[in-house]
Amino acid sequence: MVRKMAYIGSFWLIGLFAASFLSFSLNFAVSAFVFVSAASFLAIYRTKYVKYSVCALSFAAAMFLYGMYDCFIYRNIVKYDGSDVEVVGTITGYADHSGDKASYTIKGIINGDVKATVTCYADSISAGVGDDIKIIGKAAVFTDSYTFPAASYYKSKGIFLQINSVRKLNYYINDGFSPTKLADSYREHIINVINSNLDGREQAIMAAMLFGDRSDLEDSDKTLMTRAGIGHIMAVSGVHLAVVCSLFYFFISRLPIPKYIRLGMMLVPIFCFMLLAGMSPSVVRSAIMTVIVYGAEFFRRRADTFNSLGIAVILLTAADPFAVKDPSFLLSAAGVFGAGVAAPAVIKFLEKKHSLSNAAKAVIIPLCVNAVIFPAAVMFFDEFSVIAPVTNLLLIPICELILILGIAVTVTGGVEIAAVPLLKIAGCFCDVVIWVSEFVGNIHFLYIPLASVPAKAAALAAVIAAAVMLAIFRRADIAAFTTVCLFLLSVAAINIFRSVPSSDIEIAVLKNGNAAAVVIHDKNTADIIDLKGGGKAAPALVKYLNRNGIHRIGCLMINDGANTAFPVYSDYFSLFEVSASYIPEEFSSFAGIGCQDETVGLYEYGSAMEFEDYTVFFGSDESIALSCRGTDILFYSSDSDSAESKRYKAAVRYSGRKADADPDPDILAVLDKNSETNVHNGQILYIGENIRLSVDASGELSSEIL
Repeated sequence: MVRKMAYIGSFWLIGLFAASFLSFSLNFAVSAFVFVSAASFLAIYRTKYVKYSVCALSFAAAMFLYGMYDCFIYRNIVKYDGSDVEVVGTITGYADHSGDKASYTIKGIINGDVKATVTCYADSISAGVGDDIKIIGKAAVFTDSYTFPAASYYKSKGIFLQINSVRKLNYYINDGFSPTKLADSYREHIINVINSNLDGREQAIMAAMLFGDRSDLEDSDKTLMTRAGIGHIMAVSGVHLAVVCSLFYFFISRLPIPKYIRLGMMLVPIFCFMLLAGMSPSVVRSAIMTVIVYGAEFFRRRADTFNSLGIAVILLTAADPFAVKDPSFLLSAAGVFGAGVAAPAVIKFLEKKHSLSNAAKAVIIPLCVNAVIFPAAVMFFDEFSVIAPVTNLLLIPICELILILGIAVTVTGGVEIAAVPLLKIAGCFCDVVIWVSEFVGNIHFLYIPLASVPAKAAALAAVIAAAVMLAIFRRADIAAFTTVCLFLLSVAAINIFRSVPSSDIEIAVLKNGNAAAVVIHDKNTADIIDLKGGGKAAPALVKYLNRNGIHRIGCLMINDGANTAFPVYSDYFSLFEVSASYIPEEFSSFAGIGCQDETVGLYEYGSAMEFEDYTVFFGSDESIALSCRGTDILFYSSDSDSAESKRYKAAVRYSGRKADADPDPDILAVLDKNSETNVHNGQILYIGENIRLSVDASGELSSEIL
């Protein structure tokens, strides 16, 4: 069977992905059925269907492994959810937070019984990576929120519990030799050298590009770089390791040494880079593939990208099957497949009719990468760049130069005589990256939102079409070419969908902790009412607006916390056009300049503001009523002993009567998360954490949980 490990790895990945949606019993039943069927085919037909049988066996083994891991590892750890536990282990990662707080990743033993990796949020301590720690607190599973899917994210990283309400924490500084601790200290040293010689945005880009440390990178810069198509450069992956190994191999290949010693020497920079980059799945995957590529010569075999990827996928998920849902793992694997498998197939397919120039091939490669990673991007991200094939031609070489200069600084130990000139040059290249990203990232049709129905349908269609074409024609070039064509059609369809006017008015209720906000919008412009939190709902608002392709904010109304809201919104809304801002008259002392250059207006409690399709009523008790095409929605605070714990509830009156600003529970149907019926003539609506209501031109109301 040609490309044995490629096919085995592919069906292994498909099996893991399918298993992630099923229960243990279903995984066991399906895997058993497939295994018996494949074994029967092998016994009856011998070698006739061996290729299909081996692929089926790989699929069954992956499903069985996922189910066993779920049953005997995952459930054995999450059984401590809600219990007081003692965790003894070693710190493997940490992140500093404001207010002298920090979060720690700890690999150890729970209650002296179960090995696990957990996280805890506690007071900042002087311990670091490699030091021993003991904590006592309450264990809890992660929960997803609208702004961050914590449960699925940490589960894919092999972290299933967090320790809340830490009551006791003891740590011991480990002075013994630790490669991980040494790498962490050296990384911090180089980052300090970078910070001393570059300005804020330059040093943030340099640190992100060199070590994957994006802690100092502004959210707006991350968004701009993603829209420009170079967000993947900020995550350490195969590009970085390829540069490191290519530079090292350039020198050692000229030494008169045996090839097996040369291979051993290549392992040194690979291992060091993995430690410095924090052993992320994408780096480990790249390291495995790099070793296979350089080791092919030693074993007298020709290196094959697809085979190497198949081996890497199996090795990376065999110990942790849940990694199949890790965004970085999936995007990394898809990117390698697009560049190393799909692109050559498409180029070969096109060259059967016309010869292609090097420039055309240079565009086809990133185009194929984008087409392959598009379905995964729809699952995990809010926006997708359509200009990436062009910007990559310009920016990837510049980013590689920045990376080479950073590697030179790292290798020379950050000594001033070498670091200063190298970093100054790198800073100039970083400025170019920033300028291009700002220019491209603010052209709205060059990126597409991924929350729309066309985007989701296009991603599903691309996967199905590629599988059907491969099954019918059994030719990778036709399947790859079809995928690229569907991707281009999808981009066109999504942009057309964005430009077609709609008469529907969408009303989204978003929460972030105790903060709450309402977004009223069409396809292009939104009005925002900050109910409570003084701007703390901003992260959820930005995510919602980006996912729906909205870049204009017609009006920002702040109902509570006007004294703290504008600085927050100035930061979060830096990439949006804000036309007007309004605050209650009692906060008139803060009515200077809004979150951008607009002048802040005032409104009185008990008054109303009329817009084209709806009216907002401001109640004297800080409640807000929204009347839109005969549907009335009231937002009011629940009873509470303290203002700090005040939460906003919502109620809908679907009667066509004019809303007022005074809550009347006898008339209004409360949106209660414990009820599950739909809104119609006073019935209760299930709200959950976040919800979107849609009111069409005739006043018909529909709902969707976000």
